[in-house]
Amino acid sequence: MKQIEISIGLAILLLMVLRLCFTYPYAALLITLLTLLLSMLYFVFSFGLLNQIRFRNLFKKEAYKDISILRVIGTMGTGLVLSILSISILFKFQRWPYGNIILLIGLASVLPIVTVVIFKFFTHKNRFYKTLLIRLTIISAVGILFFFIKSETLLALKFRDFPEYVEAVKNEMKDPENLELQKITNDIRLKMESTE
Repeated sequence: MKQIEISIGLAILLLMVLRLCFTYPYAALLITLLTLLLSMLYFVFSFGLLNQIRFRNLFKKEAYKDISILRVIGTMGTGLVLSILSISILFKFQRWPYGNIILLIGLASVLPIVTVVIFKFFTHKNRFYKTLLIRLTIISAVGILFFFIKSETLLALKFRDFPEYVEAVKNEMKDPENLELQKITNDIRLKMESTE
C-alpha cells in the first residue's frame, strides 16, 4: 500500500505543477479524483497503511499481534488528519471556498501528532515513528506551502495566458456580492473557453 500512496501523491504533485505551467484537458478532474483517492486511502486504510501492514494482510488478526491497540487508534486518528490535510490542499489549489480555513484546521490538527511522533521517535528510535515522521513532514510541508501561497498567485499562474480573466476574477474576489462583476467574469470565462 505504501507504493500506492507514493504513486498517487507524486501523480497529484506532478499534475498540479503541470496545471500551473499549461492548460490540459480534464486537469481539475484528474487532480480532484486522485486527491479524493489518496484521502480515502488515508481515511479508510490508515490503520494498516501507517502500521506498514501489506494490503493482503490488512484484515488478518495475526498481522496486528505486535501492534498495541493504542497505536492502531493513533494511526486511525493520524489517517483522519492526513485525509483532511490532503482535501484542504485540493481546496486551496482549486481555489474553492474556505480552502485556507480548512487548510489551517488540517495544519493545526497535524501539529500535536507531529509533536508526539517526534517525542516517541527520540525515545524509542523505532522505524515506525521514523517513516511516520517523514510522511507527516512531507504532507505538512506541502500544506504549509499552499497555505502561504495567495489565491491570486495561483490564479495568475493557472491563467497567465488570459490576463483579462485574471483581472476580472481579482475584481470579483474584492467584491463577491457584486452581480455585475460576476456577470463580467462569467462572460470573459465563456469567451476564454471558446478560444481554447
